[in-house]
Amino acid sequence: MVSIGRQVITGTPRIVDNLHVMLALGNEQASASLKDILLRNRISVFAASNNRDAVDQMLTHSYNMIVIDENFPDLGGIDFCRFLRLTNSPMAVAPIVFGIHEPNQKKVIAARDAGATKIAVMPFSGASLMKAMQAAAEDARVIIQDTSYNGPDRRLRVAPPPGGVDRRKNQPEVIDRAAQLKILTGGEN
Repeated sequence: MVSIGRQVITGTPRIVDNLHVMLALGNEQASASLKDILLRNRISVFAASNNRDAVDQMLTHSYNMIVIDENFPDLGGIDFCRFLRLTNSPMAVAPIVFGIHEPNQKKVIAARDAGATKIAVMPFSGASLMKAMQAAAEDARVIIQDTSYNGPDRRLRVAPPPGGVDRRKNQPEVIDRAAQLKILTGGEN
């Protein structure tokens, strides 16, 4: 159970109860207030001020939930999201909540193509951030790792390829939900 002021979110999976969150936001004031809200809910959190700060922290810590703002300093949110999906660490399969200030089709597709698990409208309130994190943690899609894309399976339905023949030479690596949870919880199940 997670409480936000008077609102209580119940039925959270174990991954939400043991979150280690990295906030990668462009606005330091918003980052500090969201960090405070997460800490009050007993969620371990690190607020990176830029991509160098985030990468330095990633060398010594592991995070099982990442929240990225499209305006994350230096690299930008899209490129930082893509970078995370390409790392050789448990964070490559961590749910990513991607915040967009003025959503439009182009930005949503870019975030999705970079590997975002959940796309949310910025600015976040404490309740909207917790709701987005909950949705990302419960996302049951497998993670696809291939040369052209790393992230949650974007296919909406399972259908045979056009013409009925799969022409791919190499099948992408698929990390199912059970394996994701094992990686994110440190092998506990």
